[in-house]
Amino acid sequence: MMLKTFALLALLIPGQLPAPKNVSSEALGAVQYEVRYKLGALDTKVADATISLENGKWEQQAVLHSHASIRSASVFRLFLNAEYIADAYLTPGGQEPVYSFNPIKKGNKEGKFACTYDRKAKTITTEFVKPPEDPVTQTLPLDGKTMDMLSLLQYVRFQNFKAGESRSLRLMMGANTVSATLAFAGADTERFPGVKAERFVLRMKERGLMENGSGSEITVWRSAGADRRILGLETALSSGVMVAAVKE
Repeated sequence: MMLKTFALLALLIPGQLPAPKNVSSEALGAVQYEVRYKLGALDTKVADATISLENGKWEQQAVLHSHASIRSASVFRLFLNAEYIADAYLTPGGQEPVYSFNPIKKGNKEGKFACTYDRKAKTITTEFVKPPEDPVTQTLPLDGKTMDMLSLLQYVRFQNFKAGESRSLRLMMGANTVSATLAFAGADTERFPGVKAERFVLRMKERGLMENGSGSEITVWRSAGADRRILGLETALSSGVMVAAVKE
C-alpha cells in the first residue's frame, strides 16, 4: 500500500553504525504531502499525509519521535486505508531505531504492529496483531540492516552517501521481512526546480509494498539542504503510478 510507502525508505550500513549526533533544528517539525494517482490522462489526488519529527522521550531516554499520518479520500479507500498512523522513536541522531508502533483497525477490532529494538541483547522483537488472525511474534537479530519502514524513512534523511553507492537492507512489513537494495542516484535538478535534491532508488526483491505485490521499485527524493526533508516518493503499480510530493 502507498500508505506504507510513506512510512518507508531506507538504507542500512552493514556493520557498525556511526556514533549518533543530534540532528539540526532545521530537520525538526512537520512536513505535509499530497498523494496522487496517475494513469494515462488521469491525475487525481488520493490522500493527504503529514510526517513530523520532534525531540522527545521514550522510557526515560532522549529520542527523536517521528509521527506519520495519511488520510485518504473516501473514493480511494479500496487502494488506501481511511487513515494510516505510525510512530517511530529513534536515537537522537536518527541513526538507530528504538521502538515503533503502528495501530491496525479491522472493523471494530483493533490490532497493531510493534517493534522493540534492544541494543544490549542485540535483538529486534516484533509483534503483529491483525484481527481475526492469530498474533505473530518474532525475534530477529539487531544486525544494522533490518528496520521498520518509518524508522527507515528517517534514517535515510540523516545518512551520507557516496556517488553510486548501493546498500542492502531488510524491511519489516507485518509478519514478513523483505530484502531490498537502496541505491544513491545522485543530485537531481529537474524533479523539484529551484530545490537542491538528491535521488535514491529502492528495489524490493520478494514483493512490493502493495497488497497485490506491486510497488517493488520506489524512487525517493530528499532535500540536500540543512532540513534533509523527504521531498517526494514515486512507485509504479500494476496499473498506473502513485506519487507523493511535498506541499509548498
